[in-house]
Amino acid sequence: MNYIALDIETATGNRNSICQIGLVLFNAKKIIKKISYLVKPPNNEYFVMNTRVHGLNSSDTKDSFSFNIIWPEIKNLLTDNLIICHNCSFDIDCIIKTLKYYNINCPKFNYECTYNLTNKSLDFLVKALNIELIYHHDALSDAEACAKIYQKIINNSSLNYNNYNYKKQLHRGSSDRIKGNVLIPDLTNVSKDSFFYNKKVVFTGILSKISRKEAASKIKLMGADIDTSISKNTNFIILGDKPGPVKMKKVRNLISSGISIEIIDENKFLDIINK
Repeated sequence: MNYIALDIETATGNRNSICQIGLVLFNAKKIIKKISYLVKPPNNEYFVMNTRVHGLNSSDTKDSFSFNIIWPEIKNLLTDNLIICHNCSFDIDCIIKTLKYYNINCPKFNYECTYNLTNKSLDFLVKALNIELIYHHDALSDAEACAKIYQKIINNSSLNYNNYNYKKQLHRGSSDRIKGNVLIPDLTNVSKDSFFYNKKVVFTGILSKISRKEAASKIKLMGADIDTSISKNTNFIILGDKPGPVKMKKVRNLISSGISIEIIDENKFLDIINK
């Protein structure tokens, strides 16, 4: 039996404002197909708060098709397979309300919700089940994570994640922002063989094992040129939990255009600075 994992991102507070659809076709053993659509919402309108979550804005979808044009391409996938979502009450409702907005007959959907099955957040499950989720709130990335969660559920009836010691990270806010002299590179007495020598480095997300200030101070001593924004000159991204969606969107666009940027997660970062 095949399943289709679905994730939706919206442009405004209205559920008919779909701006991205992620679809992952899979079975109990493997992922078969991944599909991502950027969708032009009604009037190509975006709320700032929505953009802050997923990083998309009107410039990203100005040349995209509206949902009524895309619907014939995805209808059979959603009606021929069991749909898996993490929070079906949102994703399925977005499809239903958008179909209604475009006066399209709504078919019957069969779906199952990994949130209802586990009563755990997506953040919790990807950590507890050791599933990679780098681009949270990218519809395709979230759909793929949902597919992998469901695969684990159906393949292991005794799956136990309740013993996982998960503490939701609180945003450190302005107290952990990098500012001041640490942003001024200093190559004095630094070996040219140092990993970060004269490399532009940007931090994004919440580091759980070291503060961002301490991390920045350590790599400054290794010759790093620390920036607070992404550019085509960026060499490394130090990736923490819940990275900024706007930054990650810019990283993906630069990498797609041929710019070489290496993404380093916290564990690898700690290995590098502790050598």
